[in-house]
Amino acid sequence: LKCHQCTTTAPTRRPREGTMLNAEEFLCPELRLAMCHVKEAMRTILHSLVVCRSIGGHRPIEPQVVLSELLDVAYLKTDEADFDDALEQAVAQFSEMLESGPSHAGRAQLVLSFYVTKSRKHSIWNILVGADEKVVFEQWRMPVVLQHFRRHASPTDNLREEANLQASASQQVHQALHWVIGRTNAKVEHLPPPPQTHSAYKFDVSFAIDGKELGAAAALRSSLSQTIRHIPHIV
Repeated sequence: LKCHQCTTTAPTRRPREGTMLNAEEFLCPELRLAMCHVKEAMRTILHSLVVCRSIGGHRPIEPQVVLSELLDVAYLKTDEADFDDALEQAVAQFSEMLESGPSHAGRAQLVLSFYVTKSRKHSIWNILVGADEKVVFEQWRMPVVLQHFRRHASPTDNLREEANLQASASQQVHQALHWVIGRTNAKVEHLPPPPQTHSAYKFDVSFAIDGKELGAAAALRSSLSQTIRHIPHIV
């Protein structure tokens, strides 16, 4: 597993989702954001990544240029309706998790994993987990640390605090977009053949706090564990 980092901070334990043999992993610059900016920041980066990995051959993509209503940045948005819905759901869940999470957290990672599928061999186990296996070939990890809003007695000072947090978020996201786009353009030799059914590769979005995986993948494993416990033994 190859890891490209922009900082000297060691990566946390990686949540595993599917096979990750020879996958490229990218640790994005850490974003220190106020709660009100988390959703928009993640939205701009995720959409940009999906557009950068939209090299499918079934039709040319027509990405939309979006001017953020909250941050001073512009980004490209995929024209695939299914992908758009999936990304919007992911950023909403990530923002909600940070806002309602344990007080000791204050930081989390959003993980975007691009994958292809291959057929599994027929077995009882594969009936439970599905006929296709996800093979992750690229993973992007986006660490976020919450910046708490400092309340002041003066309304003017509060407005200044809000403006400073917004300016900081815009600058960080702008730098992150440059970093992400630069890496996607520089690292292409590991990409599998372009998808034929969609413009972009398939992807999953998961979350991690303190190295512990959250989201759909963790829920699936828990559900499978419960199912396996109730499978009758064949004598």
